[in-house]
Amino acid sequence: KKYLVVIGGDYDRTTTSSCLIYDLWCNRWSSTPENMCMIEARRYHTTSVLDGKIVVAGGQGPGSNTLALVECINADALLEYAPLHYPLPTLLLDRFLEIGKFERG
Repeated sequence: KKYLVVIGGDYDRTTTSSCLIYDLWCNRWSSTPENMCMIEARRYHTTSVLDGKIVVAGGQGPGSNTLALVECINADALLEYAPLHYPLPTLLLDRFLEIGKFERG
């Protein structure tokens, strides 16, 4: 699709539980509110999408503690916080205009 979701990791030598969303079309980042973050801060974890949920497993917590925990994040709910585009991006607008173009031959 058009989003990259970054979950957890290290920021300034601190393990984080945050979720960030990057819009590939518009080159924009947005963050989610605290209630959409993971319960446990982690880094070096694995993530997969399964039945519309983002499944986050394992990794290291603060203090390099090994985690044997799994968390699920609703992907649709998370993407509600993706960047909005007002006005429409030029690339998208150009595609709309091209689709509606009519030429007489």
